[in-house]
Amino acid sequence: MYEWESNPKMHTIPAAYTKESAVIILNEVNIEYRSDIRDIYIYRSLHRIVKVIDDKGIEAFNKITIPMVNGKTLEFIKARTILPNGKIIEVGNNKVREIKNEQGAPEYLFAMEGVEKGAEVELQYTEKKPLALFGTETFQYAIPVMKGDFSLSCPEKMVFATKGYNNFPNAKDTLIDGTRYYNAVLSDIGPIHDEVYGDVDAQQMRLEYKLDSLPKENPDKRMLTWKDLAKQLYSTNYSLTDREMKAVEKYLVVLHVNENDEEAEKIRKIEEGLKTGISIDKNLSGEDANKIDKIISRKSTTEEGMVKLFAACFTSAAVKHEMGMSTDRFEHPFDSSFENWNYMDTYVFYFPKQKKFLAPNSIYLRYPVVPASLLHNKGLFCKIVTNDDGSTKAKADIRDITPLTIEESQNNIEANVSFIGEEMEPQADVTHSFSGYTAAGIREAIVLLPKEKQKEIVQNIVNLSDKPEDVLKYTTSDEAFHNYFDGKPMKIAATIKVPQLMEKAGKKHLFKIGDMIGRQQEMYQNVKRQLPIDIQYPHIEHRTIIVNIPAGYKIINPESIRIHADDKDANGGTATMGFNSDYKLEGNKLTVDIHEYYGQLHYPVSYFETFRKVINASADFNKVVLVMVK
Repeated sequence: MYEWESNPKMHTIPAAYTKESAVIILNEVNIEYRSDIRDIYIYRSLHRIVKVIDDKGIEAFNKITIPMVNGKTLEFIKARTILPNGKIIEVGNNKVREIKNEQGAPEYLFAMEGVEKGAEVELQYTEKKPLALFGTETFQYAIPVMKGDFSLSCPEKMVFATKGYNNFPNAKDTLIDGTRYYNAVLSDIGPIHDEVYGDVDAQQMRLEYKLDSLPKENPDKRMLTWKDLAKQLYSTNYSLTDREMKAVEKYLVVLHVNENDEEAEKIRKIEEGLKTGISIDKNLSGEDANKIDKIISRKSTTEEGMVKLFAACFTSAAVKHEMGMSTDRFEHPFDSSFENWNYMDTYVFYFPKQKKFLAPNSIYLRYPVVPASLLHNKGLFCKIVTNDDGSTKAKADIRDITPLTIEESQNNIEANVSFIGEEMEPQADVTHSFSGYTAAGIREAIVLLPKEKQKEIVQNIVNLSDKPEDVLKYTTSDEAFHNYFDGKPMKIAATIKVPQLMEKAGKKHLFKIGDMIGRQQEMYQNVKRQLPIDIQYPHIEHRTIIVNIPAGYKIINPESIRIHADDKDANGGTATMGFNSDYKLEGNKLTVDIHEYYGQLHYPVSYFETFRKVINASADFNKVVLVMVK
């Protein structure tokens, strides 16, 4: 890979890409597993050629950074700019600087000189990395790629499995003179862009690889399977010393966990006790960091130690459970057919009797609420099986991490609006309630931030006032994290001046009732959708707004409140999403009722137009202005 053309010719860009800011002509990645005396190292080489088309492209590629983390070292680098007239400007080694990024991690930085419209930027480098048994390479970006080329080579004794995602091909393998070669090539890879309610990271073309076997050492055994991961979870977390088990038994007494408690109550007490009594210290290390007795006495541990302590407490308290791991579905959805352990970074417990989940390292969540990144993702779970002789062993079990029902996650508003004085300045008594997943983040803000910051937070959450002093008074209730357990919603009640919601036009008063629900997402742009639709969690938003019409006035356009957009599943008429607003007028009281809901986490691209109509129906309500006249 170190050789390139001494007299390169400029590349021609397909007509379909001439309006792009830049085009990647070649994106070639080579992974080489090479023995260096006693150890095996990975040498990863990149060869990339980019055609720059406009000013935005120039800005993107006139300097290059190469991160150096996780024990990487830069073995070789060269780069050059090729101008449209054929002139070549090479980057000298003296121009390559080693710096540290904002997080303090090392990286190499250098400028590409002479980059102009129509120029090509060519880069080659090789980095040396410690042995890794799993890997991923991405081949799709926000600009087109004319050719993506993946290759991997390794000694004959190693056999890899590969899998392409999102239409990137699997790699084909060949054995030549004691070396295995894997290769996958794809041309004309279109750009992929961020879209509202789309997970671009999960949808990018990529290729994954893993060491699958060592046929000369174990000819009939596959390696690094889900079964192996389940066994690893079991051996790491369930092999405790007598000293550790005695410490757990005493700790359960401190947590008031009783033998006769219902299982759900045991779960509640254990979780509340651990998450409030044991802190997670990411800098903790050493052989005692994850020993159960030391954790309990020290009252701090690592994330892995916290998981181990949860498992020990559940086991000692006879709580039927399964420990599991999964990935972030927004970035790398779990694929049960390909055993890539690299992205298995989130622990989760499943309780078969309760059919619910718990996230041990999400300190501010409580059972049964887990991070949205896990929902409707699959996970690998360690199912403990008892043998005939009373001993136990681990069995791998792949299961869906199911979300709460749509009814269990609601963000509701109750508002009562009056008009003060001759200017009819609006004032609202508003109560926001948050249950299930909708409370995540809100509870942390109210509980953890200083009291003097709370009013500002309330102002931002209620999202009605222009400045904190417009919040005349407020209260919060049921904000404690343990309220997740029984589904009790957190509430914020406030009295707020909202003068900006009233305008006067001659003899008419214009009340912007649409702003009472807060600014809504809108999707009016009529562009072709690339990505499937993914939302955070199934949920309901119900708003009731009472408008007290001043004596002697009437609303002349109440029908503008009525907005409807629904979708029903063709397989049984089940409602999947919708926005509906209606009203009832009784004397001088107008009651507006709004019901918005999203019953699924995923909607295919074919649902986009329907989804867009529902989203825009909510945004259309923002535009509703009630006209009041005498």
